[in-house]
Amino acid sequence: MDEKKSIGRLISILYRHAKVYFHRNLDGYGLGHGQVPVLMYIIQHGPITQHKINQHFHLDKGSTSALIKSLEKNDFIYRKQDSLDKRSYFLYTTEKTNALLPELKQVFKGWTEILTKDFNPEEKKQAFSLLNRMIINSEQYLNIEKGKDESKTN
Repeated sequence: MDEKKSIGRLISILYRHAKVYFHRNLDGYGLGHGQVPVLMYIIQHGPITQHKINQHFHLDKGSTSALIKSLEKNDFIYRKQDSLDKRSYFLYTTEKTNALLPELKQVFKGWTEILTKDFNPEEKKQAFSLLNRMIINSEQYLNIEKGKDESKTN
């Protein structure tokens, strides 16, 4: 296969570039590349449970737990026990996070603007559509493979 036609390679390059961009723009706040999308999700949908984060970002419980602990340790979020289910906690943003919100939004907007520079509105719409379809395709594949793995253990 022609190296330039590997979608995985191109996505990998974009991922590495995004890490550099977010590191440069957020390191001064004590936020890592992986923490910011989770923090933004809590801001937009909170208060929410860790389980909702697992589902939205397709992360395993251990990865989400580590992200949440780090955000909590650095005073970006706090947990409050669910009054109906004592095993569950709701996640809330702190004043520190709320004060940073305009800057966080600008950093995300800036990355999207960089990626879609010189795209017309239709091209932007198409890019989002195609990327979302790729996500759906990969999820469907992984769910099928997960079923195969589970059937082997039964």
